[in-house]
Amino acid sequence: MAAVSAATDVPPYQVVSLLKDFFAQTSSQITCAQALGCEIYVGTSKGELFRFLLQPDGQEKTESYIIVSRQIVPGERPIEAIVLIPSIARALVQSDRQIHFFTLPSLEVHTIKPVRNIITFAVDEQQLRLPAPTQNEMLGYSTVADPVDLCAIKRGGIAMFTLKDRLLYSREIPLPQGMNAVLARRTGRYLCFADGENYNVVDLEEAQLFPILPISQAPPGDGVKVKPHITVISDNEFLILSWTGASTLGLFITGSGDPVRGTLQWDTYPLGICELYSPFCLFTLPHSD
Repeated sequence: MAAVSAATDVPPYQVVSLLKDFFAQTSSQITCAQALGCEIYVGTSKGELFRFLLQPDGQEKTESYIIVSRQIVPGERPIEAIVLIPSIARALVQSDRQIHFFTLPSLEVHTIKPVRNIITFAVDEQQLRLPAPTQNEMLGYSTVADPVDLCAIKRGGIAMFTLKDRLLYSREIPLPQGMNAVLARRTGRYLCFADGENYNVVDLEEAQLFPILPISQAPPGDGVKVKPHITVISDNEFLILSWTGASTLGLFITGSGDPVRGTLQWDTYPLGICELYSPFCLFTLPHSD
């Protein structure tokens, strides 16, 4: 009988280089990436959009990815963000202040015209987690996907759309003069966004905005530049980060801006956050000697 491995023999995580060799041969730089099942979608500094597919090589070898699709967004400007919506088989790509629409998984350009003059955008995270529609020919049924809610944040306002086979404009919520979002996340009726200085929450049904917390609470001259981080935790909860000058606070807030749970704290400012699955989140921290 084989010996049972001790718990200490199993690493808590493993870091593997997946696409290093491919991009080492080009002058393009990876600007963003998203994973969906066994696939990785990558955007580059030259406006290239790649789809890589996992090729398992067996238990004794490192799994590898092969390229199966490639597109170039109009203008060949850097790709800033990729959002994958499996329930309606769409990929939304932000580049050069526009949202471009592609079909999953082939990455064919969709007939929907790009949304222009945007600063950032947000799709309802609860709808992003919905699976692709299923079919059962033997039983004679198929599931039908619902439209997806999309917010396109422009200078001075939040344009609201629904997306499925077509993109339908709903309405626009004005923002206070001089306020422009740089990052946004949506869950249900609530949108959390960061402007140049603060986090804010918007109730999209009531068109009400609530200022929440500064991105940095450090005194003038602190010298530490931090970028905002917003993560959706549930249908009525966000996690935001704020730098105090001595440490970072992680605060859980509701869609009404009320604090919930406890407060997280780090000595440094995290580079990124990813919600794995409830109740676990992954934080990447800067290297420290």
